[in-house]
Amino acid sequence: MKSDTLRVGDRIRIVREPGVSSADYYIHPDTARVFKKLIRRNRPVRIYKIDEYGQPWYLCKFRRPNGRFELHWLAVLIGENNWVRVKVRKKR
Repeated sequence: MKSDTLRVGDRIRIVREPGVSSADYYIHPDTARVFKKLIRRNRPVRIYKIDEYGQPWYLCKFRRPNGRFELHWLAVLIGENNWVRVKVRKKR
């Protein structure tokens, strides 16, 4: 899927770490930890904003053991294939 088709409010699910297939791709260890948490949690995230360059951004929150939240802003990069769009369920 292409990231330029995403709009604010769309939901996506992270299914693998970005750049796994590229040998020269660098991802910071803290960011890799966030992606692993998102994959393990298996819950969708909502596109929160589109920046001036057309990059969709989402916010993810994790509750820490002390009760506070850990917040992370991540962008869906052009050419990444580590996410899938979540289909909207219809109410019965």
